[in-house]
Amino acid sequence: MNTLFRFTLLIALLLSLSACGSQPSEQDAALIAVVENSIAAWNAEDLEAVLALYADDAVVTNPLGTFAGKENIRSLYESAIDEFSEDCGNYKVSGNTVSYQCALADRDDGEVFAGEKYETVIENGLIVSDTFVGNFTP
Repeated sequence: MNTLFRFTLLIALLLSLSACGSQPSEQDAALIAVVENSIAAWNAEDLEAVLALYADDAVVTNPLGTFAGKENIRSLYESAIDEFSEDCGNYKVSGNTVSYQCALADRDDGEVFAGEKYETVIENGLIVSDTFVGNFTP
C-alpha cells in the first residue's frame, strides 16, 4: 500500500510539473501579448492602434521589401489593412523574439489564401522588427 501511495504521489507531481512547464513565463506572455494586440488591431482595421505598437525606428521586412520607420510602415499597411485579416498562432519565444504563423483570409469572402511565418522582435513593449520568414500551407 505504501508503494502504491508513493507511486500515485510521484505521478501527480510529474503531471503538475508537466502542466507548469507548458505555460509561458510572464515575460514570454507579455511578448506574445504585444503580437496578439497588433493582430487584433489589424483585424479591427485600426491602423493607428497597430502603429502604436511599433517603435518609431521599427523595421518591417516582407516580400514587398524593407520598410524602415513608422511612416514607411504606415504607407505599407495603409495599402493592405482593408484587404485581409489574420488568424495567428503557434507562438514560440526565444529571448525577445516571437516566432509565429498566420493564415491570411480575404476580408470580402473570408477565404484563406496564404500562410505566412514571422519573427517579431520586441523591446520595451514595442515592435522593433517584424520579419517575414516563409510560407506554410494553412
